[in-house]
Amino acid sequence: MIARKVLLTFFINLVIHILGFLSLYFVAHRMGPQAVGIISFAFAYIGMFRAFSDLGFGSAHIKRVSEGKDFGRCNGTYFMVRSLLTILMTIVVLTTIFVTKSVQHKTFISRQHEIVLYIILLSTVIGNFSMMFVTTFGARKETAKQNVPLLIGKIVGTPGKILVAVAGWSVIFLAGASLVSAVVTLLFFIYLFRGYPIKKPNMEYFKSYVTFAIPVMFIGFLSSISQNLDKVMIQFFWSTVDVGYYSAAQRIALILSFITIASIRLIFPTISAYHAKGNIENIRNVSNQAERYLSMVFFPVVAFIFVFSQPICQILLGTKFTPAAPILVILSLVALVDGVSQPYTQQTGGTNRIVLAAKLSTVTFGLNILLNLLLIPRKIGSLHLLGMGSIGAAIATLISIMVGSVLFRIYAYKITGSKPVFPVLLHLIAATIMGTILHLIAKHITDISWYHLILFAFLGIVLYIGVLYIFHEFTRNDWNLFLNILNPIKLKNYIVTEIKSSYSHS
Repeated sequence: MIARKVLLTFFINLVIHILGFLSLYFVAHRMGPQAVGIISFAFAYIGMFRAFSDLGFGSAHIKRVSEGKDFGRCNGTYFMVRSLLTILMTIVVLTTIFVTKSVQHKTFISRQHEIVLYIILLSTVIGNFSMMFVTTFGARKETAKQNVPLLIGKIVGTPGKILVAVAGWSVIFLAGASLVSAVVTLLFFIYLFRGYPIKKPNMEYFKSYVTFAIPVMFIGFLSSISQNLDKVMIQFFWSTVDVGYYSAAQRIALILSFITIASIRLIFPTISAYHAKGNIENIRNVSNQAERYLSMVFFPVVAFIFVFSQPICQILLGTKFTPAAPILVILSLVALVDGVSQPYTQQTGGTNRIVLAAKLSTVTFGLNILLNLLLIPRKIGSLHLLGMGSIGAAIATLISIMVGSVLFRIYAYKITGSKPVFPVLLHLIAATIMGTILHLIAKHITDISWYHLILFAFLGIVLYIGVLYIFHEFTRNDWNLFLNILNPIKLKNYIVTEIKSSYSHS
């Protein structure tokens, strides 16, 4: 069931991402890197302050619900705090914009940037209320309810963005399409939440949440800054077009991150539940199994991107986005390292070592921020730096993720005795063989088109699975597992059953 829920989350996010690609295709081809850069900068700027709207209470909510606390009381506590914090985030963002304009009497953004910022801020506020439901459904492992409204919102927003691009309207209307999508998503979440209990919060539960949230709070702040500072710095030290290149590559690499997101949403509450029962062996087993299957999926995709990064960017984004190809290669490595390490990263928080998780995350995110400052700008004041721009931002992310992965794995071993699984090495070898063969064949094709990529993808899958089969790493049991979780009838039945169900205590 866990595998099917992971697949459902990945599948829905894949569809969402495909719809996002569809709108990105039209926006990139019709409006160019400038428009992509403006929208991406707005989301990044707001994203730097998004931690104010959570402050670790989302993780605390998942933890307390998965531990079996009073569900209604948990909801009341979390919803009240999250609403107040969203107001705080809004005030902070508006204050920074005011200070930049009115106190310094200058700004590094245009009037168009500013209007888009306000619209995206409103979308984010609405999205924060949606996240209350995402977190709550996730804590109960109700995957369909957690993800389907996000898909509905995307289905509504995508045609609007395509219309804006085709009609040649301004980037402000693109931001408006995101706002409409956010409203529809929230309304659907509210509908699915009918019948769920919400009780008046009390001081006992509030203190319980605060105890868990305080260490996570610092993780959230550093995470928000490190995940968004790169685009803001590229805007400040380079140009909106460079932001467009970088964010477009991120959007493509995001398909790998969806695998990570899908696994985290189930691995963390699963580990928490096992820890509450004192079952360390099950934590170790689920982590090892998750690493093996995540690795099995990640490696061939990253190898494919390595070989075809340039045609991927040209086909999906247009010839103007060719400079995004090397950025895409680096960011795909980021997704690989981060994704395969997540089963061990989640052990620290899942086993209540939240202070340890905060310390390790501080090192990881702090290193990322430091490397961004070193690698992106040409100079700060009179201090000359490396000036690598978008490439520097990607390298900074990769280095910090690698360091963090090593640290979390070390402490996972100390906590539960979890060790890296040997099959990961076999997956690397198989992906390398696959990528090499595809590269040798692709050299003889002058102009690679979209249908070439489809054929190469199919050939790559056959090669990869074939090599793993020779290594005895892909067995009949693995084949049956994938066929089972990919069974569309079983997947459909699970979605329909959960969506139609009302709240029941479990």
